[in-house]
Amino acid sequence: MVAVGAMSLLLVSLLSLVSLSIKNSRLAKDRTQAVALAQGGIELMRAYRDYSWTNFSGAAGGTKYDLPKIWVVDDGLIGCDEGSFTIDNFFRRCVQIQEIDTREMAVSVEVVWQEGSQTYETVQKTKLSVWER
Repeated sequence: MVAVGAMSLLLVSLLSLVSLSIKNSRLAKDRTQAVALAQGGIELMRAYRDYSWTNFSGAAGGTKYDLPKIWVVDDGLIGCDEGSFTIDNFFRRCVQIQEIDTREMAVSVEVVWQEGSQTYETVQKTKLSVWER
């Protein structure tokens, strides 16, 4: 009888450990994707700056803008809907541009996702300056 109880306890412990391991593995994969999306968002903003400093700097002011999975500079920037996940229905990527001075902007790209009832996020930041060709 004691042996059956000990075996049951061991089995439950092993199953809990496997479940936790799978959850942590999935979270690590999602976080890696989110960081890549945030870094990609920084590169998109660099391309936007190169395309038109006037349009890029005109977006400064604190508004969060949506950066969907497929975005090109000709699309311009639209407001970020905090309730929608526009990348694979799983991630939301928003960019915020703040003016440091007339020739330099602070760029922050935030990627948010949910797993169960928990919300996770990663943020990448950089400064971009006007440059002449």
